[in-house]
Amino acid sequence: MRRWIFLTIALALVLLRSAVFLIWPESYFDSDQAIVGLMAKHLAELRAFPVFVYGQTYMLGVEAWLAAPLFAVFGVSAAILKLPLLAMNLTIAVLLVRTFERELGLPAWAAALASLPFVLPAPGLAAAFLDSSGGSLEPLLYVLLIWATRARPLWCGLVFGIGFLNREFTIYGFAAMVCLEALDRRLFTREGLLRFARIAGVAALVWISAQGLKAVSSGSGPGTSASDTFTQSNNLAELAARTCVSPAKAAAGAGRLFSVHWPAVLGTAVLPLSAFSIESRVSQGLARSSWLPAAVVLLAAAGIWLAPRRAAGADPPRFAQYLILAAVFSVAGYLIGRCGEVSFYSMRYDMLTVLGLAGVAGWFLSVRAPRLLRAAWLAAVAAWIAILAVPHARFAAEYAVNPPVPAKRAMIDALEAQGIRYGTADYWLAYYIDFMTNERMIFAADAPQRILEYNTIVANHAAEAVRLSRRRCDGGVALSPGVYRCP
Repeated sequence: MRRWIFLTIALALVLLRSAVFLIWPESYFDSDQAIVGLMAKHLAELRAFPVFVYGQTYMLGVEAWLAAPLFAVFGVSAAILKLPLLAMNLTIAVLLVRTFERELGLPAWAAALASLPFVLPAPGLAAAFLDSSGGSLEPLLYVLLIWATRARPLWCGLVFGIGFLNREFTIYGFAAMVCLEALDRRLFTREGLLRFARIAGVAALVWISAQGLKAVSSGSGPGTSASDTFTQSNNLAELAARTCVSPAKAAAGAGRLFSVHWPAVLGTAVLPLSAFSIESRVSQGLARSSWLPAAVVLLAAAGIWLAPRRAAGADPPRFAQYLILAAVFSVAGYLIGRCGEVSFYSMRYDMLTVLGLAGVAGWFLSVRAPRLLRAAWLAAVAAWIAILAVPHARFAAEYAVNPPVPAKRAMIDALEAQGIRYGTADYWLAYYIDFMTNERMIFAADAPQRILEYNTIVANHAAEAVRLSRRRCDGGVALSPGVYRCP
């Protein structure tokens, strides 16, 4: 019963930190997410067969396929679009808690505590975990599933193959598993080599199958093919093209991990939620608190180092080490692959950090650390979690009492009041309008153009179409702050 109580508390926290984004989905929604929603709508209506995200040929449209059946049953909405992501969040929490219990022998309370870096992140990261643009949360799930299925080559290969096609960051989990297998001297045994050959074979078969399906897919919306996309490369080619190996630049960017990246990801930097594209007047973080996550890690490392050595024959904490190693690979890939360009806006390229922190916590709680050190660690964790929890409470209170009206919602209301149905706009306005109005309005985007059918429809209604601009124009009318209707 105690095990279920703590797991239930963890799941309840996931639901609570997701509630605003589900009840008021426009609190965090943009055209990238709208594209996936439009893909799911077209699939549910059998108007299109998207394999990869519209306009490209390298990121598998998993979220659209998960949302399409829900759209067919419950109708099209941003809240329904986010339900599969909520299910993924809950699944990740269950996998973390249960695996910590099973493989590290942690009691239920300790397993739930170790999972808190994922279960209760800051609102900015919680929003990213419900971002339906196609690949923010999924790598965390794939990394955990690779570990859970490592003894079953068919399932592990399937997870790795789909995960790599969905988001290349899945490879960090696979690489971590390979390293630990080599450390345990199982990798180069006959059985180990056969198992990894089967995993690689299944993953390769998944990749080849996806390339075959691409040939019959709707690349840029209904009535298009894969040749109509603005990118023609696969995810392997994209990964190679976007990789910039420069040790000097990576070293220069390492400092920004501590000053920019981790304070934003871990919720200690004082930042308005609007900086994360969240519609809110609330801020997160606490001045001069960025040392707390570092203290949590350093105290845990000291406790692990000072704890009595495990008895001969005892299993090493491989799951915790797996999470830490996957996070280390993720950070290294972020630094090296992006030439040290560590910025607030690219934090989505490394969100496995939270799994690494969970691994550190799980490892620490699995050893007999000195009592004073454990007390200091628990105090640091409590202080950090309080900093993460307070903005969630303020954010929820804001929406319960006086929810902000997104400027784009005011713009749509103004368009509807004026009877406007067709037009052109920039990317960040056009597809948002298309999805939020359930295609009652059709706006074609300037660039990138991901749904070509809209261009044709707008051209056929040129006489009644308008132009939306973020700049004043001759004869223009203000629709909402910063958006003008132009002739």
